[in-house]
Amino acid sequence: MANLTFLSEFDNTNDTCPMNLQWTQTIIDNQRSSLYVCIIATIIHTIFWSQFIFCPSVRQKSMQWIYAYLVTNILLLLQFFFLFIVHTSSTECMPNRVWYLFVCYLEATLDNYLNILEVYILFALNVCRYIQIVHNRSVYIHHVRLLVCAHIVIYIIPLLTFIIQLSINWAVLREHRGASCDIEFTNIYAQIVNVIVGFVLPILLNICIIYRNMHHVHLTSGLNQTQHHVTAREKYHRSLVIQFLVFYTIWILLWSPNVITYQFTSGTSKITLLTSLLNYIEIALDPIIIAALDVRFQHVWRKLWVYIRAITLCKDPSQRRVVPGITTQNRWTGYGRSTTPSNTRRSDHQFPIQIHTHTTENNRLAVLPIPIA
Repeated sequence: MANLTFLSEFDNTNDTCPMNLQWTQTIIDNQRSSLYVCIIATIIHTIFWSQFIFCPSVRQKSMQWIYAYLVTNILLLLQFFFLFIVHTSSTECMPNRVWYLFVCYLEATLDNYLNILEVYILFALNVCRYIQIVHNRSVYIHHVRLLVCAHIVIYIIPLLTFIIQLSINWAVLREHRGASCDIEFTNIYAQIVNVIVGFVLPILLNICIIYRNMHHVHLTSGLNQTQHHVTAREKYHRSLVIQFLVFYTIWILLWSPNVITYQFTSGTSKITLLTSLLNYIEIALDPIIIAALDVRFQHVWRKLWVYIRAITLCKDPSQRRVVPGITTQNRWTGYGRSTTPSNTRRSDHQFPIQIHTHTTENNRLAVLPIPIA
């Protein structure tokens, strides 16, 4: 197993406590900005996942990769809060060695492992959409076993990679006294392989898939323009490509610096703190971007707005519109003036007619909105 190397980077560290988990005040102050961002991200994710709990329309098989990606975000948030609590509340000079190693390995490896999962989960999502757009075939219905295998491979392979590198001493667990634990790669080949496998390869594959999707949509749109019509399927495919392109661009700008710096810098450097902050900002923005781009979440928010508006109108009578009652008309007959309702009609057994109801703008305003299930 990997060697455990202790590095003291702070002059005020007590050498009598070589396994102290408590952060110095400087590290705590540096982590406060990330703490505030993570709190905001937790609130945003809570609101987003409430839709999944209460709205069946967003619980679909075709959204499994999106939710798998968001689960990694939640795990990253839980990791940050857990480590922040442990490092700020630990007072033992010599904690239990098993507990100490658990915290160190969790801090050093889980962040990078989850970030690698994210890039391959997005790649799997992109491949499934490519099959749907180009081949007009739903992977979530016809290839369920392949989907299960893809999930297993994506979750296990990066974990095995970390275990192998630690076992053959390509990577060494390094602890900074009064700071955090991280991984130091002792082999330049390990760093190159990690950058290729965890960053370059999946990014290039995703760019190729995005290009193929855009090329197919462009060809079909050009063909349909010559026929002077645009199908609903073409509009849907175009929206899928645009959604993923926008999301992937924002994600790669905020996510990639953290993955690259993990390979070449220590966990206490200012660059690492900055790239980690960018990563947490990306976690906070993910639900907002997904909800804004996906029409299914837009429908949920629209229904929620209708429901809130209905409750508000019912609670405030002054805001309710009064539906006019039956109006009367003065009609002249041979026996004088008579008042009859304007909407009164003869009995159906005398004159069987069919009534067609036409909804007008006034009628729509007169009816209170009802929440749609």
